[in-house]
Amino acid sequence: MVNKLKGIQKKLFISYLLIGGIILSLFWLTQVVFINKIYSYYKINQLKSYSEKIVEAINNNDERLMSELIDKSNARVIAISENNIIIAGNRGYGRGFGIPEALLRPSDSVKVVKYEHPFLHIEYLSIIRPFLYNGKPATLIMSIPIAAINDSVNLFKQVFWWIFVITLIAILSISVYMSKKFTRPIQILKNAAHQIASGNLDVKINYKEEDELGDLAKSMNTMVKQLSITDKFRKDLIANISHDLKTPLGLIRGYSEMLLDYYGDDKEKREKYLNTMIKETERMSKLVDDVLELSKLQSGMVEIKEENIDLEKLISEILDIFEIQILEKNINVKVNNLKLKVMADREMIKRAIINIISNAIASMTKKGTLSIEAIPQDKNVLIKISDTGCGIPQKDLEHIFDRYYKGNKSGTGLGLAIVKEILTLHGSKYGIESQEGVGTTFYFTLKAG
Repeated sequence: MVNKLKGIQKKLFISYLLIGGIILSLFWLTQVVFINKIYSYYKINQLKSYSEKIVEAINNNDERLMSELIDKSNARVIAISENNIIIAGNRGYGRGFGIPEALLRPSDSVKVVKYEHPFLHIEYLSIIRPFLYNGKPATLIMSIPIAAINDSVNLFKQVFWWIFVITLIAILSISVYMSKKFTRPIQILKNAAHQIASGNLDVKINYKEEDELGDLAKSMNTMVKQLSITDKFRKDLIANISHDLKTPLGLIRGYSEMLLDYYGDDKEKREKYLNTMIKETERMSKLVDDVLELSKLQSGMVEIKEENIDLEKLISEILDIFEIQILEKNINVKVNNLKLKVMADREMIKRAIINIISNAIASMTKKGTLSIEAIPQDKNVLIKISDTGCGIPQKDLEHIFDRYYKGNKSGTGLGLAIVKEILTLHGSKYGIESQEGVGTTFYFTLKAG
């Protein structure tokens, strides 16, 4: 049976078996090996106790109590004076029960003796207790056959072997049951892990116990849920990237073929085709850069290089990048309190702010206001970037920082995911507030410089 068990189940089974074996061994030592000594010791103490009470009853002339005690002791009892006169004892028993005279001589303490009856050849265990009767020395003798002790011991031994067999069966049964009980949830988790590894993300672990394995089951269910969401986003990303790459590639191919077939001297048309091709290649390049940047940030291998940054100068550089788009959309830019210093990795934070402002400008069709404000705090600087664009639906807000998530169905869904990773690396607190038709505010903190 043990060979059929595996791993932890086998170890648990053997552990329970060993514990049961130790208990049975201790039981065997007490009930078989040392039972004679233990039971003899018990009977000696019992007889000593009875002898003391019987002596007290004799001195109190309480014959009823004395008779009750003698009957309860199941011993042969006799009390004799120093003149060998029988004071009390079992009816029908003669003086001394064949105890050697040497053992009946007066003594100062209680004696425990073993002897053989001279005529019956029966071994006895006796308690000889000296006491004073009417002020004169007397002796109380209580004897039980050693054979009676042996019979009781043998009975204990016989009962023990029955108990041993029943206990052994119980230990085996309990060991198998408990080992299976404790390993069943592990087997459930193992099977679930195999299914997850094989790509089945519809697994749900039904283990409700409030213990460490229950916590692990909950964690695995949460993990599967997150993996399902990530897998969906991954598939969406692949579909979106495939679409976003296919479109510019198609345009580039089409314009390239047109240029091959075009032999005219129309410089304006030729430049138009070439500029379109350049823009499409730039769009593809940005898409690839975003994917690579996010992968790099999430690898855990990126180290930030903090430096003291002039916030006003940094924002000015970034706004210059968007100058054409700001002019084309007639966007009003407001800056407030930017004459501050912050500690951050310049290139990373520049990338994060570019992504935020890019989203803000994209949310405004024509006209609108882009506001950038810095608020000093204790050891930080709170930066707010607000727009008066279309806003973000409430259902999209909780996913806005998720990888591959695209609330407006455009772009790659990587911009704010990159922002999140950069700000997390800087230990920043960040968030977003938005209302449809009103606008959006993105805020984050950086260490004060």
